[in-house]
Amino acid sequence: MGGLGMRFVQFADSHLNSSGAVAAELRSAFERACALAVDRKADVVLLPGDLFDYETADEDTAALITRTLGDIAPIPVYIAPGNHDSLRPGSPYFGEWPANVHIFTEPRFESFMLAGMDCSITGIAHAHRGITDRLLADAIPALDAGTRILLFHGSRDGYRPSDKENVIPFSDAELIAQGFTYAAIGHYHSLATISDENGDARAAYSGCLQGRRLDETGVKCALVGEIDTQGGVELEQVEVAERRIVRVDVDVTGSRDPDQVFARIDAEVGKQARKQDIIYAFAKGTLPLGLEIDASAWESRQGYYRASLGILGIEQEYDLEAMARESAAPTLRSAFVRRMLERQDCADDEQRLVLRDAMIYGLSALDGRRLRPRDVD
Repeated sequence: MGGLGMRFVQFADSHLNSSGAVAAELRSAFERACALAVDRKADVVLLPGDLFDYETADEDTAALITRTLGDIAPIPVYIAPGNHDSLRPGSPYFGEWPANVHIFTEPRFESFMLAGMDCSITGIAHAHRGITDRLLADAIPALDAGTRILLFHGSRDGYRPSDKENVIPFSDAELIAQGFTYAAIGHYHSLATISDENGDARAAYSGCLQGRRLDETGVKCALVGEIDTQGGVELEQVEVAERRIVRVDVDVTGSRDPDQVFARIDAEVGKQARKQDIIYAFAKGTLPLGLEIDASAWESRQGYYRASLGILGIEQEYDLEAMARESAAPTLRSAFVRRMLERQDCADDEQRLVLRDAMIYGLSALDGRRLRPRDVD
């Protein structure tokens, strides 16, 4: 690569006014990401949307954002509002912001030169419910500059999670054809890099700064990017969140008592989690009939910031073939199991799973056991 041309810090999807167990952590991760820009002597901070959620935005959230971004002046900050923090009436974006912060306010691409550098920033703002047009199918107007950066909140073809709105959809080919040196993209909450035909990074989702739910597990980060004088891009993933959301699935089949069950769970959790993390452990498998597991007993002895144990995936160790014989079980239970097994023999794969669940529910009821939903997180 050539010599250093410029350095940027990129992060998105902070959702700073979210509620729940990590509300405070979201804010501290945002503050550390901004401090990272100062520490790394960034030339610019790129924020491609969803800083907050419009529906629950309040004065405290707006004050935190404006104060923290103002504190890193004179580093310029460019914000391209996303679908959750879109420019709707009453948005904090229409308030007073520090002089070093530029907010894109048009639902079309605009370009600005980065002061003192041969670099342009091109961005767009979502308005109301978000832009759904395929804007990258056509050439995006941009200024003539040695380094050209694109900033937007959009949906990458083939990678959109089922719960994500389809906003400014684009393909990798459409993005690369635009010819920008680099594109900072928001919307998806996991790190993803888009490379050109030579394998050089040309765009990236930084992901969210702090996981909030079970679909946001593992390391979450800000990106420190360096663009050299030849247009080469290097990206560094920097974790700024204090806590990770960690999901651990543990097969406890073969355990003969609660201590063995908990020992297996402890071993698996210990491999993946740190003491400051939020743990969601899920036990699955088959245990001896009558062996009860008290999830709260495991949770209460943990030294993690927060730990939860799900036991809905545990099944009882019924010998169904033996129970189908009247000599091995009371008449009612034997007839019930035999009939359910016969129905399974005539069912397709999906129906067979439903019938098996129904049979286990029925046996639990006959045993006077508490019914729990099966295979549910």
